[in-house]
Amino acid sequence: MMIYWFELEVGAVGDLEEAAERLYSRCGDAQLSGDEHGGTVAFSREARNATEAILSAIDDSERSGLAVTGVMEDLVTVDDIAEKTGRSAPAVGHWTTGERGPGAFPDPVVHRGSRVKLYSWAQVSRWLADAGLGRVDSVAAEVAGAAADVDALLRARQVLRDAPSGRREVLVKLVAA
Repeated sequence: MMIYWFELEVGAVGDLEEAAERLYSRCGDAQLSGDEHGGTVAFSREARNATEAILSAIDDSERSGLAVTGVMEDLVTVDDIAEKTGRSAPAVGHWTTGERGPGAFPDPVVHRGSRVKLYSWAQVSRWLADAGLGRVDSVAAEVAGAAADVDALLRARQVLRDAPSGRREVLVKLVAA
């Protein structure tokens, strides 16, 4: 068993103290923060794998009355990637431009001008593993991948809940395919 660290996104939290108490009574490994606009629950969950950890945390959160809307994606800068891999920021910068490495580095998921670029650690860690570059914390990479997968499914779940019944049937077939 390993301990996995991750954060869930939740909908509006009316009474933070009451919601935190309900959650804590179900599980002792969660830290709730938020307000009437939404919040997050940070977990340090012991499980056999990251997906199991995230899914059990979603179950505990929802049984506590919280509306889970997503799993926080681990977004990283070039400097973060350098720190996580034991490489220099200039070396990572060369990977991002294709000047070094095998090319096809993941595109930034957030791009604000030329100075602010955030990358998905799930995508970057997969690229690093495939390229055999840098040291990668396998547990952090596992969490990043599981978080991205579960987040996509949570968002699909919300689309299905919001869809009119006629469209919902078609969308369920698409997701099941």
